[in-house]
Amino acid sequence: MVLSANKVVMNSDVDFLALSRVEEKPRVRIRLLALAHVKDGTSYRKVAKMLKVTSRSVQIWTKNFKESGIDSLKDKGGSGQKPFFPKEKEEELKNMISERQAKKGGGRLTGTDVQKIVNEEFGIKYALRTTYDLLHRINFVCISSRSKHPKNDQEAQENFKRDFKKKS
Repeated sequence: MVLSANKVVMNSDVDFLALSRVEEKPRVRIRLLALAHVKDGTSYRKVAKMLKVTSRSVQIWTKNFKESGIDSLKDKGGSGQKPFFPKEKEEELKNMISERQAKKGGGRLTGTDVQKIVNEEFGIKYALRTTYDLLHRINFVCISSRSKHPKNDQEAQENFKRDFKKKS
């Protein structure tokens, strides 16, 4: 005998209400509450009205629970286009950026500089905006300390400050 999704939920040993109380994600919490109401014998329409969702959604959640268990109530991964730059190469890019910054000896790397690194070293052509998104993803911040000119002479600056105070 094949049980309907509704009967599977009603005969389940799972305490949906207790799970909903500890669930962090609101969407999953609503699904667990819906199944708790279905388990109590409430109709799909009444559950949908209480939770302000469609009755079809409640039907789908119960069907998914019947077929795949409690994990079917969790959200699936994002459906957008995945980044071109591979995650396993991110650490290598961080090291390259840090090395080039250290070699520069003054000033700082710009987004255009990083864009060239990504194009030359990894063969990926990114727009400047996408390059900044990549920098954000690997936790590089655009804010940096004030740059120093390579010919900067700290002693000459201190002498200038001292002499300037004497004149005024």
